[in-house]
Amino acid sequence: MARLFFLLSGEHETLPAAELKAILEAEGYAYAILEKLDQVLRVEADAKCVEAVKRRAALTRLCALELFTCEADSSEAVKALRAVNVSAFLEKGESFAVRIKHVKNHAKHVDGLILERKLGEIILGMAEKAKVNLQAPQKTFTGILTDNKLVFGLRLTEIPPKPFMERRPKNRPFFHPSAMHPKLARCMVNLARPKAGELVFDPFCGTGSMLIEAALIGCRVLGTDIQRRMVKGCKSNLAYYGIKPEGLIVADAKN
Repeated sequence: MARLFFLLSGEHETLPAAELKAILEAEGYAYAILEKLDQVLRVEADAKCVEAVKRRAALTRLCALELFTCEADSSEAVKALRAVNVSAFLEKGESFAVRIKHVKNHAKHVDGLILERKLGEIILGMAEKAKVNLQAPQKTFTGILTDNKLVFGLRLTEIPPKPFMERRPKNRPFFHPSAMHPKLARCMVNLARPKAGELVFDPFCGTGSMLIEAALIGCRVLGTDIQRRMVKGCKSNLAYYGIKPEGLIVADAKN
């Protein structure tokens, strides 16, 4: 078990954390919540879970291996980092960067750029022949300032929002203004906790948002809608993403 932290999107008060926990449960990873901070969830779990989160999550921004958590204070951060065996995380001669991010208006008394420089200098002195590379580092150390704390660690993965934006309803062959945004649709699918290969049934499939997101994480999909034109449009949208449903049926979910 490793200590991990996840930077959440902050797009909703409770959904990002709920989605993350649902993914861990769906994928069969035991976990313990260490602390819930504003847009940060500290978790103890198998580090392999990061790949599942990367593949499935819509409302998580990055995952990191936690090295320390301390008060949001530069001197405390320096003291905490000096107690870490940095050479265990940086191979000889590897390049690195340090990035500090403020969540909202938390810890504004801490200058992120100055803290990046201070922590970078310490890492440079502790790791053998390490090099700073701000453009394309081999390793990135990430610190999140939130709720008057600094959570600091080695970035394991980042989840870009771009693929979800590219799947916005307006970019599909069939559009309807009632279509659900891909990020919300993916979140709803994850909250249902399906595993790859399991069947996801949407009785009100509309343009296919939830079926698309379920299929993209490896689920089989089946949909119904009372309107024939919606079913026809849904079929076009699924085909656009190379998805072959188990079935799309014109039906009234009440019957």
